[in-house]
Amino acid sequence: MNECFLLAKRITDLNFKFIINRKEKSIVKFRAQLLNHSEIELFAYDELADYIYQKDLSIFLVRGEIRTNMQIEIVEIFN
Repeated sequence: MNECFLLAKRITDLNFKFIINRKEKSIVKFRAQLLNHSEIELFAYDELADYIYQKDLSIFLVRGEIRTNMQIEIVEIFN
C-alpha cells in the first residue's frame, strides 16, 4: 500500500456515478491540482463519495492510496 497525504484544489466538476455488480455502490471522480501545480485524479467510494458530493469542497486535505496513472483513492478527508 502506498499511502499519501495531499493538499489539493479541485479543478473539475464532480463526476458522481452509481456502480452495478460490485460491492461498492457509488463513486465520485474529479481532477485536482497540488501545490506544485501537478494534476492528479482523485476518486472515492460509497459514504465518502456521498460526503464529497454533498459538501462540494474546493480545497481540502486527503489521506489516500496511490493507484496507477496518477490516480489516488481517497481513504479519509480533512476539511
